[in-house]
Amino acid sequence: MLLSVIIPAYNVEGTLRRCVESVLNQDIDGMEVIIVDDGSTDGTPAICDEYGKREGITVVHQKNAGLSEARNTGIKIASGKLITFVDSDDYLAPATYQPLLDLLGDNPQYDILEFSMIKEDGEKVLKNLALPEKEYSDMAEYWVEGKAYAHTYAWNKIYRRHLFDEVRFPKGKKFEDVWTLPELLKEAKCVRTTSLGLYHYTYNSNGITVRADSKAWRDLLLAHIPLINEKKLWGYKSFPEYYYHVLNIQISTFESSGEEDDIMLPTLPYNQNWKLKLLHLLGMKRLCKLFYLTFHRFR
Repeated sequence: MLLSVIIPAYNVEGTLRRCVESVLNQDIDGMEVIIVDDGSTDGTPAICDEYGKREGITVVHQKNAGLSEARNTGIKIASGKLITFVDSDDYLAPATYQPLLDLLGDNPQYDILEFSMIKEDGEKVLKNLALPEKEYSDMAEYWVEGKAYAHTYAWNKIYRRHLFDEVRFPKGKKFEDVWTLPELLKEAKCVRTTSLGLYHYTYNSNGITVRADSKAWRDLLLAHIPLINEKKLWGYKSFPEYYYHVLNIQISTFESSGEEDDIMLPTLPYNQNWKLKLLHLLGMKRLCKLFYLTFHRFR
């Protein structure tokens, strides 16, 4: 088996068929599809069972345990040398996988292949992530200079199976992709980004980023803090941009919780924009409180 495509599904009766058909239409030899129904209460289980009758499709029904555990279930039973994920409300552009698999076949040194994506809401494109043709043998460079921290998505990547020998998605954590990609990079020796292929990410107004509560923001911040404190990353030219990215997460976390224990980001000596300059004028605690008061006053 060459490629295992893992599709977690939870209450997605309206989009599951589009998702699965976009995968099946890739027409790849040596591909298995694993659909994990994570305790759905709508018509999703019945749709899964319809597909489960087809050759090459495995369906698993489990009690609701969350996205991480649904993906982990798929990883456990996957038999492919390569693994990828497709979220059940998203879909693939035609002829996406074959050129990616050809690229991986020609370059066995690539452990992760990341391909381009667009974010859409059903009517218009909200974001277009067009990735360059670039190879990284330095995983820290990929994280900082390649700005992998801003697109940690599990689903626009194909992985060598061995990366998951000791790595799983964290149960009970929100923004689980941000936790998992750094762990996979510890196992990887080479990453390639490419403009080949296209993943359609469908914006969900009920998604975690839109509905993020204080726990979700805290989980996201906690995922980044060890990396911000990793001094070997500080020497990269784009590290201040990464720091600013995490500063905004820090502010959003405190806006959501109002708890001083959630102020975790160290103050580092960057002043490239007004917010960073304000940080050095006020300090981290006062900056967070200023945004907290402003945010709640004008809600």
